[in-house]
Amino acid sequence: MASNRKQAIAAAREKAMIAVQAIFDRWNLIADDVNYQGFERHVMRTGKVIDASLGPPSSVYRTIDYDSDEAAAADAPIVPSPAILATSTCSLYIDSQYSNMNGVMHGGGYGVIFDMMTTTALGPLAKPGFWDYLGGVSRTINISYLKPCPLNATVIVHAHVYHVGRTMAMIKGWMTSEDGKTVYATCDHHKVAMATPDHQLAHRVKWDEQWEEKDGKAKDSKNSKL
Repeated sequence: MASNRKQAIAAAREKAMIAVQAIFDRWNLIADDVNYQGFERHVMRTGKVIDASLGPPSSVYRTIDYDSDEAAAADAPIVPSPAILATSTCSLYIDSQYSNMNGVMHGGGYGVIFDMMTTTALGPLAKPGFWDYLGGVSRTINISYLKPCPLNATVIVHAHVYHVGRTMAMIKGWMTSEDGKTVYATCDHHKVAMATPDHQLAHRVKWDEQWEEKDGKAKDSKNSKL
């Protein structure tokens, strides 16, 4: 039974990561289709998904050997976390494109990174017709700048969804050093859902396959590179 539990957790994580990756993949397919060169392109080209979850992330739970006698305590969280609906964790290398004249990351760089990367945490909650427009559009992003972020370093962006409804969602984000010892900035990100234009949904990604199987339909895989 413990082994089945371990497999179920691994399967759930993989499904959540596919959902988060789908936001990057569909965005890039759409951008390629129209030769889009906007300033957020660099984030979406170079960002990498390293973890995701539907519900609280594994980091808030005790590390358990699911084949041991402790398996019964596997669901006991380290901290209360029932409000966390979904999460994503992404990495990004901070190169000179994000710099200011002081040789650290520009404040606007934090903004575009938080805008794009915290949005991906909505991926595990998305369904066709529900938050499938690349995570909707931003209503407000409130950023607290805590420490200057150096150039030529990798940052980790953690995002937790605390509310999602039919039209509104709220996400909290943290930008940290790769070792997690330094928090460069935090944010509260409020989103508004939008209907997805049909021509953008025509760009199929791996995430779409689960819904096609449920519907019993085989949809075109136009422009899919996955």
